[in-house]
Amino acid sequence: MNKLIRHNKKQNMALSSERRFKRLRKVMALDTGAVSKDVVVKPDIVAGVPVEWVYPKSLEGDDSTDICVYFHGGAFVMGGMNSHRHMAAYLCKQAKLKMLMVDYRLAPEHPFPAAVDDTMAVYRELIGHGRSPQKLILAGDSAGGNLALVCMQQIRDAKMAMPKAFVLFSPWLDFTYSSPAFVENNAKDVLLNQTILSESAAMYAADHSLEDRRISPLEGSVAGLPPCFIIASRIEVLRDDSRRLRDSIETAGGTVTYREWKNVPHAFPVFCKFLPEAKRALKDSAAFIGAH
Repeated sequence: MNKLIRHNKKQNMALSSERRFKRLRKVMALDTGAVSKDVVVKPDIVAGVPVEWVYPKSLEGDDSTDICVYFHGGAFVMGGMNSHRHMAAYLCKQAKLKMLMVDYRLAPEHPFPAAVDDTMAVYRELIGHGRSPQKLILAGDSAGGNLALVCMQQIRDAKMAMPKAFVLFSPWLDFTYSSPAFVENNAKDVLLNQTILSESAAMYAADHSLEDRRISPLEGSVAGLPPCFIIASRIEVLRDDSRRLRDSIETAGGTVTYREWKNVPHAFPVFCKFLPEAKRALKDSAAFIGAH
C-alpha cells in the first residue's frame, strides 16, 4: 500500500500545482463502490449543509441512538462522501451508532471560514432539534480533524452544551510547519509533504493569518474539552501535530488517549477497505466511543 501511494505521489509531484490539485481532487471524488448491504446510506440536508447518514440497518427508525458527526479529510480542498463512505460504514457497525458525514464547502471556491461555519451550523441544528449533546461525538481525519477541534473550541467558547467526546485521525492542526516531523519524516511520508500542504493552505486560508486559532487550532486553548482519542502514524509529516495536541490536553488537565502506529500512511483508518491496520484502528476507536 505504501509503495502504491508513494508511486502516485511521485507522479503528482511532477505536475504543476494546478494540475496536481485537479488530479488529486478528481481521484478523491471517485465512487469507491457500494458498502455492505447491512448498512444504510441516506443523503440529507442539515442547516443547509449536504450530509450523509451512514448506519447499520438495525438502527433504522431509532432516533435515540448515538451520533458521530464526522468531518472528512482532504486538505480542505478535496474529498467528500465517496472518499470516506467505507470508513463510515465500518465504524458505524463497530461502534453501533449513526455516522453523520458532513459535506462542508471546499476551498478555493469557498475559503475559510466557510468550512468552519458549516460544521458549526450542523452542530447548532442538531442541538436545536433536540439531539442530546451527551449522545454526540465529533470526529474527523486530517483537515476534518482540524475542523473537529476548531468546532469543539468554538462550542466551548460559546458556552454551548458540549459533545461527549471527540476522535481525531492524523489531524492537521498547525499551518506554520514548526514541528520536527516535517524534517524527520519528509522522505518517509508516502502521501504528504510540505509542498502539498502549503498549496492547500494557501487556497483555504486565503488572506487570513495561518496563526489564526480557527485555522491552526493548536494556537488556541484546549482546556475544558471532553475526552479525546487520537490516532497518528509515526512516519507522517503531521505526526507532531497529534503529539503536541496530546501534550497540550494533558497539561490542561484533560483526558486524552493517544495511539501511534508504525509504517502506515497518513489518515490510514480511512483505508479500511484495504488495510487490516485500519480496521484494527477503527475497532480501537469504537471501543473508545463505547466507553464514553
